[in-house]
Amino acid sequence: MRQRRFFIHLLLLPLIISLARPYLASAAPDFRVHLLEGTAGGGRETLLAADIDKDGDVDFFTGENGGPTEWFENDPEGWKRHPVSDSADTYVGGVALDVDGDGWIDKAAGSFWYRNTGHPREGGFIACKDIAPSRPGEMQAADLDGDGVQDVISIDSTGLAWYSVPRDSACLPWTEHKVTGSEADKLKRGGIAAGDLDGDGDADIASLDRWYENADGEGLAWIEHKNIDFGRADRDSVGVSGKALILDMDGDGKYDLLEAECDTRKGRIAWFRNADGKGLLWERHIIEDSAMEQDFHSLAAADFNGDGHLDVFSIGGPATPGIPLGFIWENDDGKGLAWTRNIILEKKMGYEGVAADVDGDGDMDILLKPSSFAERYWLENLRLDPAAILPPGAKSGGSNGTALNGGPEGRFAPYQPRYRRLGRAYDAKGKTMGIQRLR
Repeated sequence: MRQRRFFIHLLLLPLIISLARPYLASAAPDFRVHLLEGTAGGGRETLLAADIDKDGDVDFFTGENGGPTEWFENDPEGWKRHPVSDSADTYVGGVALDVDGDGWIDKAAGSFWYRNTGHPREGGFIACKDIAPSRPGEMQAADLDGDGVQDVISIDSTGLAWYSVPRDSACLPWTEHKVTGSEADKLKRGGIAAGDLDGDGDADIASLDRWYENADGEGLAWIEHKNIDFGRADRDSVGVSGKALILDMDGDGKYDLLEAECDTRKGRIAWFRNADGKGLLWERHIIEDSAMEQDFHSLAAADFNGDGHLDVFSIGGPATPGIPLGFIWENDDGKGLAWTRNIILEKKMGYEGVAADVDGDGDMDILLKPSSFAERYWLENLRLDPAAILPPGAKSGGSNGTALNGGPEGRFAPYQPRYRRLGRAYDAKGKTMGIQRLR
């Protein structure tokens, strides 16, 4: 009788798995695209996701190079546009942080910062000159001097610097601290990230193929370590360019590096294991090689599929020679050694992309902007039941959007033969380990 029951259970197992699949935490990522109508405008300035009006949801700053800057309110009736400043002194790099310590998120971009007075919907921003570079390729926020206050890091053609931000008055000048001067190899197009790479308790700075050790813990003495095997100049680009994040990719308690190449026709994505925990020994693991021919101008890491591991998102930017595609690579083993590539979007460019719970349903969505003046958009993660909530951006687009991977084989079946052939996993030295699993 036991044997008979066992076989009955065995026969029913495929049916049980099939019925349970929609509820499994680690199901393949699927997304619905929402176009945010009325958000067109603004060139290549960073998209900054933050709760700007303190109502508990995700809004975002953006703007136009050499033009106005603005923010978009995440409202149940649709996204609402609000001005920040008509100042022309902005550029690509920007960062959202509470500059003056009043509890409201401000914005820094170019050589100005914009003080949120607590009335952001009524145009309540004051433009303050901060003496930061007027054309930063990227800006980041971190506490570099250990005083408990976030500082601003900036990289441009004059090199890498950080600025201590005074909080005792609204518009005092910022104090510049040079990390390095102008780079002979044009390392000036972003790829900066801050975190404790040597395990000594203070924040260091990574910059693609090197990192800078915060030697005194106060950001006044720096040691350069050019020991990261990544970052290369494309012949059609202005130099080495990329995106970077500092995080614990393999869950061993040490901070690692995740990097993507951009402003190139053949970008790569890789993570670097901090093998000794001191930033002196790095193990490179290629997530995506250059065969995809994408300009990976966005980089985000989050648990998109709900299995408890950090996955990776990127999308083709303006230098992509063919069709731009959006990807999520699932971290299958939680250690960054086995990856599943998912194509989640086609024919929509992404110049900036950030992971955030845009609709407040508990899973991680993706908020994006193009490099041109087209509308912004966001990708709703369908891992949790989408019928349980009304996405805030739905009414602005006139519909709830379109699921991207619908159908028995998904919308991207025509791409799969090519990418299955090209999809490979690599070891730390870049040697092929075998065909990468692809759904």
